[in-house]
Amino acid sequence: MSAMGAVWLRLRAELRHQWRTWLVLAVLLGVIGGIALTAAAGARRTDTAYPRFLRASHAAQLAVFPQRSGFGGYFRAVARLPQVSSAASAAFLQMSLPGPGASPYSGLTAEASPAGDDGVSLDRIKVLAGRLFDPGDPHAVMISQQLADREHVRPGGTLQLIGFPQRGPRADVAHKVRLSFRVSAVVAFTDQIAAAASYPRLLLTPAFARTRQAMSFNPAGGALYVVLRPHANAGAFTRQATALAARYRVGNPQIAHLATTYAAVQRSIRPEAAALAIFAALAGLIMLAVIGQLLSRQLALDSTEFPILRTLGMSRSRLVALSLTRVAVMTTAGAAVAVVVAIAASPLMPIGPARSAEPSPGIEVNLAVLGAGFVLIAAVPLLVMVPAALRAANRTQGALGLAELAAPGRRPSRLSPALGLAGSVPGNLGVRMAFEPGHGRTAVPVRSALVGTTVAVGAVVAAMVFGASFLGLVGTPHRYGQNWPQELNLQAGAVPGAIGEKVLAQVKGLTQYAGGNYGEVSVATPASSGTVVPAIGLDQLRGRGFLTLLAGRAPAGPHEIALGPRTLRTLGLHVGQRVKVGVNGRASQMRIVGSAVFAAFHVGGNTPTDLGTGAVVAASVLSQPNPPFCTGGITCYNFFLLRYRPGTDLRLAAAQVNRAATRNHCPPGLCLVQTDQRPSDIENFTGVRDTPLILGAVLALLAVGTLAHVLVTGVRRRRRDLAVLKTLGLLRSQLLRVVSWQAAALAAAALLVGLPLGLLAGRWAWLLFASSAGVGSQADVPVPLVLLVIPVTLVLAVLLAAVPGWTAARIRPALILRSE
Repeated sequence: MSAMGAVWLRLRAELRHQWRTWLVLAVLLGVIGGIALTAAAGARRTDTAYPRFLRASHAAQLAVFPQRSGFGGYFRAVARLPQVSSAASAAFLQMSLPGPGASPYSGLTAEASPAGDDGVSLDRIKVLAGRLFDPGDPHAVMISQQLADREHVRPGGTLQLIGFPQRGPRADVAHKVRLSFRVSAVVAFTDQIAAAASYPRLLLTPAFARTRQAMSFNPAGGALYVVLRPHANAGAFTRQATALAARYRVGNPQIAHLATTYAAVQRSIRPEAAALAIFAALAGLIMLAVIGQLLSRQLALDSTEFPILRTLGMSRSRLVALSLTRVAVMTTAGAAVAVVVAIAASPLMPIGPARSAEPSPGIEVNLAVLGAGFVLIAAVPLLVMVPAALRAANRTQGALGLAELAAPGRRPSRLSPALGLAGSVPGNLGVRMAFEPGHGRTAVPVRSALVGTTVAVGAVVAAMVFGASFLGLVGTPHRYGQNWPQELNLQAGAVPGAIGEKVLAQVKGLTQYAGGNYGEVSVATPASSGTVVPAIGLDQLRGRGFLTLLAGRAPAGPHEIALGPRTLRTLGLHVGQRVKVGVNGRASQMRIVGSAVFAAFHVGGNTPTDLGTGAVVAASVLSQPNPPFCTGGITCYNFFLLRYRPGTDLRLAAAQVNRAATRNHCPPGLCLVQTDQRPSDIENFTGVRDTPLILGAVLALLAVGTLAHVLVTGVRRRRRDLAVLKTLGLLRSQLLRVVSWQAAALAAAALLVGLPLGLLAGRWAWLLFASSAGVGSQADVPVPLVLLVIPVTLVLAVLLAAVPGWTAARIRPALILRSE
């Protein structure tokens, strides 16, 4: 008979008798592997959902905002430029939701497309509930999920709005108009997938946009969204669009590069994708540890008949092939089950904001991820079993199998006698049982249990360090760039520093303040003629430290700039380098003097600064002319950052600021006092801040299960040894202490190695995260919690030993020894 013929003959015989055991192992491997594979495929699906959504929606690349109406021909002329592939126009209407804060500056984005192309042919919206509106129905509206949640309205419901007609240079608040619209659908906009994009937004029909009433709500004209042709030059488009603006007399247009906005949304999705990837990796490691133990034990049990097979003429190579083929059958079946589980669970993915962006929800079959997962689940446990299969085939055994003889040349553990010398007899025996696996039928997988418990302890400690650092970031405003309790935000308005000082002088308890401006800068690099970066201008008028600096210093003049660390990394720049910076059509050389963390600064639809993304220059660089005050080179400010004496009631302070602004003729709703300027990244990190702790808890449970498994297995397999010890005079209480010492020794060894590894892993993980997020890299080590891990682990190990210890104490030696 051929070599493989003998192996297959034996394998079929074993399958007939042991198929239930093999099936259990395959299903267990499939379930755990399926969880890991679901998380891995979900991480990929979550990370790619938004880019796929942008492609499916035909998202715009640029947005052109003229200072005056562009519907009179300017938008059509821009759409005919040679660089343009497609374009869609939109009007922004002065509307708000009813309520005490109703004003043209309430933050509601009411959008309509007179031509009917915005949201349909370009920037196609995704319907989450309901159906697309009828373009010819002037009373229909589609709203964002944020607006639906805020107003508690669903498709078919009625949305109440207030419109503000334009009278002269300002909106006519006295003649506001109440309007009612029927909600046709709740939709997702291309730039409102992230949780941070919480401002309400709606899209009205072309029929309403063409009404005289809608035109009265539209003083600024709106925007033109543009998709460029492949390989078209964005700089050439910008120059030609600016030249056309002069011909059509619409003022100097602002041209926004929407890639920055899309990148910010994608960054908000990354934490969920990263959490799934980490969970998949940890689940895979735990799967390998648990399944490795079970397969190793099964291999040891099945190898007890190898002496008989060798007597019948089966060589060592055939025995190895038999063992590995047996394992391969189980791992291949398990891998198939894992793929089925992952496909069945795929509708649960993606998670977080990406779920709204997913263009193809439901079941997904990702052949690349599932194929790679199938190969890994089938092959890795098999490769891990190769050394065990070789050892089992090379042992010299008696006719009764491995239960009869110890393997020659096997050295007992040196660690267990050293730890047990100073202890009692139960302690000595328990420590030996903890670190000496035994052999044959009495073998216990203590090494894999020790490795699994050590990994779990290290992972729990790493999760504590990372989680504490994570919570410190999202809970400490200074760390995410907000070094002030309140901001007086003038939005699109601006006043000179003298007027701002006059207003703020009326606020009691105010000690320090800084003035700033909103804007964008274009930073040229060797690889790009100009990358648009959201920016602020800042003058620290009274006091210092309004910026959270990671390196260098704050800009001190018009020829200096500080950038976020992510912006520096993306552009390939460094502190101290000189770069060409464009602002409002003018370019100049600036020196990068620092790297800073940014709170959220933005006005209107501009892209906000975000943690490590943004730029800061002197306020004069971004100051815009705003008659009658801001002319002749006078620096004006869009916002003021405010600091108070310790103990100041911030609510009373905000009321004082509002009253002072109103007394100085600031229109209601224009001057806002803001307290929360968390960047969008922090908003999204907050949604997953418990993830490290949840992962730590899952790993802790797996560690408990691993330790409990080895204790129960040890008692069951070492019944003969325990029976002999009881025959020699050990009492029930002493046998109970033997098992307790075994558990405590395993836990102590896991702590000895796992604690320092966990601390290092936690600090390393935070360093990687902080570098990618653009924040400080100093990790927070929760020393009390880490130290608490030691007694908790030891106490838990002793408690876990109670049931197997009680089982060991009740062993009846006569029955056990007779059966042996």
